[in-house]
Amino acid sequence: MAENEPQAVELDPGLLAFYLEVPRHQIVLLQAYFELYDGGGTVRTLEGERSVVSVLTPPSQKADCVSVLNAIREHVEWQPCREIPEDRQLRPS
Repeated sequence: MAENEPQAVELDPGLLAFYLEVPRHQIVLLQAYFELYDGGGTVRTLEGERSVVSVLTPPSQKADCVSVLNAIREHVEWQPCREIPEDRQLRPS
């Protein structure tokens, strides 16, 4: 997988998370796009200072979530998170 492509992390068997860094002024825009794509994912802000968000999705919607992220990339300047917040219990998917 390319360095700038999103990578899912399994939080539990029914939930994946994509951890992203998004410019602060674009977090609400990212949330709005995911609200438009029914079932694509749910955006949560984790660290406002570093502008780290997670996009949560079930494994069955992983491909759709990645499609949404790639489709909006020219409008929302997201990057895969370089450092996942330490307090997350994660298993790579």
